[in-house]
Amino acid sequence: MIRLLSDLLSRQDPTQPHTLLTRLIVSFCICLAYIVLHGFYGLLASIVVYLLGVEIMGLPLQTMFYPFILGLLSGCWKSFLGLREYWRNHGHANS
Repeated sequence: MIRLLSDLLSRQDPTQPHTLLTRLIVSFCICLAYIVLHGFYGLLASIVVYLLGVEIMGLPLQTMFYPFILGLLSGCWKSFLGLREYWRNHGHANS
């Protein structure tokens, strides 16, 4: 994916604004990266909650899904912030 982005952006003229296709591809990569990263963090937290909460403290099994859902929601929020920053501040070719 990094190779796709670097190849796409290397063909882009720095004095011209990004095309809609370039913006959509970069936006997709931003969303995917944040959601996968925070989803992984949520998965790790779910494992800890399962081991400590479900196995040791006897909490219900559904409790282990909350950190994963929270991680995905956090990834969506960070994706939104990253997209907002990208669409406002990058690719406008102010030169």
